[in-house]
Amino acid sequence: MAGRFFDQKENDSAAPVCLLGEGARAGIFGQQPVLGQYVKINEQWFHVIGVVGPQLSAQSDVAGIPAQDRNNLIYVPLNSAIFRLEDSYSDLKDEIDGMYLQMDPAADIVSTADVVRSILNVSHRNQGDFSVIVPAELLAEQRRTERLFSIVMVAIASISLLVGGIGIMNIMLASILERTREIGVRRAVGARQMDIVRQFVIEAILISFVGGVMGILFGFGMSRVIALVAGWSTIVTASSILLAFMVSVSVGLVFGIYPALQAARLDPVEAIRYE
Repeated sequence: MAGRFFDQKENDSAAPVCLLGEGARAGIFGQQPVLGQYVKINEQWFHVIGVVGPQLSAQSDVAGIPAQDRNNLIYVPLNSAIFRLEDSYSDLKDEIDGMYLQMDPAADIVSTADVVRSILNVSHRNQGDFSVIVPAELLAEQRRTERLFSIVMVAIASISLLVGGIGIMNIMLASILERTREIGVRRAVGARQMDIVRQFVIEAILISFVGGVMGILFGFGMSRVIALVAGWSTIVTASSILLAFMVSVSVGLVFGIYPALQAARLDPVEAIRYE
Protein backbone atom coordinates (compact mmCIF):
# COMPACT_ATOMS: atom_id res chain seq x y z
CA MET A 1 0.00 0.00 0.00
CA ALA A 2 1.20 3.52 -0.83
CA GLY A 3 0.18 6.60 1.10
CA ARG A 4 -2.15 6.16 4.06
CA PHE A 5 -5.69 5.12 4.95
CA PHE A 6 -8.34 7.65 6.02
CA ASP A 7 -8.82 8.02 9.77
CA GLN A 8 -11.84 8.38 12.05
CA LYS A 9 -11.65 12.18 12.02
CA GLU A 10 -11.90 12.26 8.22
CA ASN A 11 -14.81 9.86 8.38
CA ASP A 12 -16.63 11.96 11.00
CA SER A 13 -16.16 15.15 8.95
CA ALA A 14 -17.04 13.41 5.66
CA ALA A 15 -13.75 14.58 4.20
CA PRO A 16 -13.39 14.32 0.40
CA VAL A 17 -10.52 11.81 0.48
CA CYS A 18 -10.18 8.43 -1.17
CA LEU A 19 -7.91 5.48 -1.84
CA LEU A 20 -7.54 3.84 -5.23
CA GLY A 21 -7.27 0.20 -6.02
CA GLU A 22 -4.31 -0.80 -8.13
CA GLY A 23 -6.49 -1.31 -11.20
CA ALA A 24 -8.31 2.01 -10.69
CA ARG A 25 -4.98 3.81 -10.30
CA ALA A 26 -3.62 2.32 -13.52
CA GLY A 27 -6.84 3.02 -15.42
CA ILE A 28 -7.10 6.66 -14.33
CA PHE A 29 -3.52 7.88 -13.98
CA GLY A 30 -1.45 5.24 -15.74
CA GLN A 31 2.13 5.33 -14.50
CA GLN A 32 1.92 8.87 -13.15
CA PRO A 33 2.22 9.51 -9.40
CA VAL A 34 -1.23 9.65 -7.87
CA LEU A 35 -0.74 10.76 -4.27
CA GLY A 36 -2.07 14.28 -3.90
CA GLN A 37 -4.05 14.10 -7.15
CA TYR A 38 -7.82 14.48 -7.43
CA VAL A 39 -10.44 12.23 -8.98
CA LYS A 40 -14.03 13.12 -9.78
CA ILE A 41 -16.72 10.77 -8.43
CA ASN A 42 -20.38 11.61 -9.12
CA GLU A 43 -19.57 15.27 -9.80
CA GLN A 44 -17.51 15.50 -6.56
CA TRP A 45 -13.73 15.89 -6.34
CA PHE A 46 -11.86 13.59 -3.96
CA HIS A 47 -8.26 13.90 -2.83
CA VAL A 48 -6.20 10.76 -3.37
CA ILE A 49 -4.34 9.95 -0.15
CA GLY A 50 -3.35 6.36 -0.83
CA VAL A 51 -3.24 3.39 -3.17
CA VAL A 52 -4.29 -0.08 -2.04
CA GLY A 53 -1.88 -2.85 -2.98
CA PRO A 54 -2.77 -5.54 -5.51
CA GLN A 55 -5.44 -7.95 -4.28
CA LEU A 56 -6.63 -11.32 -5.52
CA SER A 57 -10.15 -11.42 -6.92
CA ALA A 58 -12.07 -13.86 -4.73
CA GLN A 59 -15.58 -15.18 -4.82
CA SER A 60 -18.18 -13.12 -2.99
CA ASP A 61 -18.77 -13.93 0.65
CA VAL A 62 -22.49 -13.28 0.29
CA ALA A 63 -24.65 -15.59 -1.77
CA GLY A 64 -26.32 -13.98 -4.76
CA ILE A 65 -23.85 -11.07 -5.03
CA PRO A 66 -21.38 -11.33 -7.93
CA ALA A 67 -17.69 -11.19 -7.18
CA GLN A 68 -15.91 -7.88 -7.73
CA ASP A 69 -12.38 -7.09 -8.76
CA ARG A 70 -11.14 -5.26 -5.69
CA ASN A 71 -8.29 -3.75 -7.66
CA ASN A 72 -10.79 -1.53 -9.52
CA LEU A 73 -12.49 -0.16 -6.41
CA ILE A 74 -12.23 3.35 -5.01
CA TYR A 75 -12.44 3.54 -1.22
CA VAL A 76 -13.97 6.59 0.48
CA PRO A 77 -15.07 7.21 4.10
CA LEU A 78 -18.58 6.03 4.87
CA ASN A 79 -19.87 9.49 5.79
CA SER A 80 -18.28 10.92 2.66
CA ALA A 81 -20.21 8.43 0.56
CA ILE A 82 -23.45 9.22 2.41
CA PHE A 83 -23.24 12.99 2.45
CA ARG A 84 -21.27 13.71 -0.72
CA LEU A 85 -22.19 10.97 -3.18
CA GLU A 86 -25.81 10.21 -2.36
CA ASP A 87 -28.65 12.10 -4.07
CA SER A 88 -29.87 13.58 -0.78
CA TYR A 89 -29.22 17.27 -0.16
CA SER A 90 -26.06 18.10 1.72
CA ASP A 91 -24.07 21.26 2.33
CA LEU A 92 -20.88 19.22 2.00
CA LYS A 93 -21.20 18.82 -1.75
CA ASP A 94 -18.59 20.90 -3.53
CA GLU A 95 -20.38 21.27 -6.86
CA ILE A 96 -20.18 24.82 -8.22
CA ASP A 97 -23.12 26.09 -10.21
CA GLY A 98 -21.29 28.94 -11.85
CA MET A 99 -18.50 31.52 -11.71
CA TYR A 100 -18.68 35.05 -13.07
CA LEU A 101 -15.59 36.87 -14.32
CA GLN A 102 -15.63 40.62 -14.82
CA MET A 103 -13.05 41.66 -17.38
CA ASP A 104 -11.30 44.95 -17.94
CA PRO A 105 -12.97 46.88 -20.79
CA ALA A 106 -9.71 46.88 -22.76
CA ALA A 107 -9.17 43.11 -22.39
CA ASP A 108 -9.59 40.66 -25.26
CA ILE A 109 -12.60 38.73 -23.98
CA VAL A 110 -12.50 35.98 -26.61
CA SER A 111 -8.82 35.19 -25.97
CA THR A 112 -9.39 35.26 -22.23
CA ALA A 113 -12.30 32.85 -22.62
CA ASP A 114 -10.03 30.46 -24.54
CA VAL A 115 -7.46 30.60 -21.73
CA VAL A 116 -10.13 29.94 -19.08
CA ARG A 117 -11.52 27.06 -21.14
CA SER A 118 -8.04 25.53 -21.46
CA ILE A 119 -7.42 25.80 -17.70
CA LEU A 120 -10.74 24.15 -16.92
CA ASN A 121 -10.06 21.38 -19.43
CA VAL A 122 -6.78 20.61 -17.69
CA SER A 123 -8.23 20.73 -14.16
CA HIS A 124 -11.28 18.67 -15.17
CA ARG A 125 -9.16 16.24 -17.18
CA ASN A 126 -11.07 16.92 -20.40
CA GLN A 127 -14.33 15.64 -18.94
CA GLY A 128 -16.40 18.23 -20.81
CA ASP A 129 -18.61 18.78 -17.74
CA PHE A 130 -18.57 22.57 -17.90
CA SER A 131 -19.40 25.37 -20.30
CA VAL A 132 -17.81 28.79 -20.73
CA ILE A 133 -20.37 31.41 -21.77
CA VAL A 134 -19.05 34.66 -23.21
CA PRO A 135 -21.69 37.39 -23.73
CA ALA A 136 -19.72 38.77 -26.68
CA GLU A 137 -19.80 35.37 -28.38
CA LEU A 138 -23.51 35.05 -27.68
CA LEU A 139 -24.10 38.49 -29.18
CA ALA A 140 -22.03 37.63 -32.25
CA GLU A 141 -23.95 34.36 -32.67
CA GLN A 142 -27.24 36.20 -32.33
CA ARG A 143 -26.18 38.67 -35.01
CA ARG A 144 -25.14 35.82 -37.32
CA THR A 145 -28.52 34.19 -36.75
CA GLU A 146 -30.30 37.47 -37.49
CA ARG A 147 -28.31 37.94 -40.71
CA LEU A 148 -29.08 34.38 -41.80
CA PHE A 149 -32.75 34.88 -40.98
CA SER A 150 -32.78 38.13 -42.96
CA ILE A 151 -31.16 36.44 -45.96
CA VAL A 152 -33.72 33.62 -45.85
CA MET A 153 -36.61 36.09 -45.59
CA VAL A 154 -35.26 38.17 -48.49
CA ALA A 155 -34.91 35.01 -50.58
CA ILE A 156 -38.49 33.95 -49.80
CA ALA A 157 -39.80 37.44 -50.56
CA SER A 158 -37.85 37.55 -53.83
CA ILE A 159 -39.29 34.23 -54.95
CA SER A 160 -42.78 35.42 -54.03
CA LEU A 161 -42.31 38.65 -55.99
CA LEU A 162 -40.99 36.72 -58.98
CA VAL A 163 -43.98 34.39 -58.95
CA GLY A 164 -46.36 37.33 -58.57
CA GLY A 165 -44.68 39.21 -61.39
CA ILE A 166 -44.90 36.22 -63.70
CA GLY A 167 -48.58 35.92 -62.81
CA ILE A 168 -49.19 39.56 -63.72
CA MET A 169 -47.33 39.11 -67.02
CA ASN A 170 -49.37 36.04 -67.91
CA ILE A 171 -52.61 37.86 -67.10
CA MET A 172 -51.59 40.77 -69.31
CA LEU A 173 -50.56 38.48 -72.18
CA ALA A 174 -53.93 36.69 -71.98
CA SER A 175 -55.70 40.06 -71.90
CA ILE A 176 -53.84 41.21 -75.01
CA LEU A 177 -54.78 38.01 -76.82
CA GLU A 178 -58.45 38.56 -76.00
CA ARG A 179 -58.37 42.27 -76.91
CA THR A 180 -56.46 42.01 -80.17
CA ARG A 181 -59.32 43.53 -82.22
CA GLU A 182 -59.59 46.41 -79.71
CA ILE A 183 -55.89 47.13 -80.13
CA GLY A 184 -56.24 47.02 -83.93
CA VAL A 185 -59.19 49.45 -83.84
CA ARG A 186 -57.31 51.85 -81.60
CA ARG A 187 -54.29 51.77 -83.90
CA ALA A 188 -56.54 52.27 -86.89
CA VAL A 189 -58.14 55.43 -85.46
CA GLY A 190 -54.77 57.02 -84.73
CA ALA A 191 -53.39 55.57 -81.50
CA ARG A 192 -49.61 55.44 -81.46
CA GLN A 193 -47.51 52.53 -80.19
CA MET A 194 -46.59 54.54 -77.09
CA ASP A 195 -50.31 54.96 -76.32
CA ILE A 196 -50.80 51.19 -76.40
CA VAL A 197 -47.76 50.68 -74.22
CA ARG A 198 -48.99 53.28 -71.74
CA GLN A 199 -52.45 51.69 -71.60
CA PHE A 200 -51.26 48.20 -70.73
CA VAL A 201 -48.52 49.37 -68.36
CA ILE A 202 -51.12 51.37 -66.42
CA GLU A 203 -53.36 48.30 -66.30
CA ALA A 204 -50.49 46.19 -64.94
CA ILE A 205 -49.71 48.84 -62.32
CA LEU A 206 -53.36 48.96 -61.29
CA ILE A 207 -53.39 45.18 -60.87
CA SER A 208 -50.30 45.31 -58.65
CA PHE A 209 -51.76 48.35 -56.84
CA VAL A 210 -54.90 46.43 -55.88
CA GLY A 211 -52.82 43.39 -54.97
CA GLY A 212 -50.53 45.53 -52.83
CA VAL A 213 -53.44 47.09 -50.94
CA MET A 214 -54.95 43.65 -50.30
CA GLY A 215 -51.56 42.31 -49.18
CA ILE A 216 -51.03 45.21 -46.77
CA LEU A 217 -54.47 44.72 -45.24
CA PHE A 218 -53.90 40.97 -44.96
CA GLY A 219 -50.45 41.42 -43.41
CA PHE A 220 -51.69 43.99 -40.91
CA GLY A 221 -54.58 41.73 -39.92
CA MET A 222 -52.29 38.69 -39.54
CA SER A 223 -49.92 40.64 -37.33
CA ARG A 224 -52.82 41.51 -35.01
CA VAL A 225 -54.00 37.89 -34.97
CA ILE A 226 -50.49 36.63 -34.13
CA ALA A 227 -50.13 39.21 -31.37
CA LEU A 228 -53.49 38.17 -29.95
CA VAL A 229 -53.04 34.38 -30.20
CA ALA A 230 -49.31 33.92 -29.57
CA GLY A 231 -48.82 36.89 -27.26
CA TRP A 232 -45.95 38.24 -29.36
CA SER A 233 -45.26 41.92 -29.80
CA THR A 234 -45.72 42.81 -33.47
CA ILE A 235 -44.88 46.25 -34.85
CA VAL A 236 -46.15 47.55 -38.19
CA THR A 237 -44.51 50.83 -39.17
CA ALA A 238 -45.55 53.29 -41.85
CA SER A 239 -42.16 52.97 -43.55
CA SER A 240 -42.56 49.19 -43.91
CA ILE A 241 -46.06 49.64 -45.38
CA LEU A 242 -44.78 52.26 -47.83
CA LEU A 243 -41.83 50.07 -48.84
CA ALA A 244 -44.07 47.03 -49.41
CA PHE A 245 -46.48 49.13 -51.46
CA MET A 246 -43.73 50.62 -53.63
CA VAL A 247 -42.21 47.17 -54.26
CA SER A 248 -45.63 45.84 -55.29
CA VAL A 249 -46.19 48.67 -57.75
CA SER A 250 -42.65 48.29 -59.10
CA VAL A 251 -43.24 44.59 -59.78
CA GLY A 252 -46.35 45.46 -61.78
CA LEU A 253 -44.43 48.09 -63.73
CA VAL A 254 -41.47 45.82 -64.55
CA PHE A 255 -43.49 42.76 -65.52
CA GLY A 256 -46.08 44.79 -67.41
CA ILE A 257 -43.63 46.32 -69.87
CA TYR A 258 -43.10 43.17 -71.93
CA PRO A 259 -46.81 42.48 -72.56
CA ALA A 260 -47.33 46.17 -73.36
CA LEU A 261 -44.52 46.10 -75.95
CA GLN A 262 -45.99 42.95 -77.47
CA ALA A 263 -49.38 44.68 -77.79
CA ALA A 264 -47.83 47.79 -79.36
CA ARG A 265 -46.02 45.71 -82.02
CA LEU A 266 -49.22 44.13 -83.36
CA ASP A 267 -49.98 44.86 -87.00
CA PRO A 268 -53.20 46.99 -87.02
CA VAL A 269 -54.56 45.26 -90.13
CA GLU A 270 -53.95 41.76 -88.79
CA ALA A 271 -55.27 42.80 -85.36
CA ILE A 272 -58.58 44.03 -86.85
CA ARG A 273 -59.00 40.81 -88.80
CA TYR A 274 -58.24 38.67 -85.71
CA GLU A 275 -61.17 36.53 -84.55
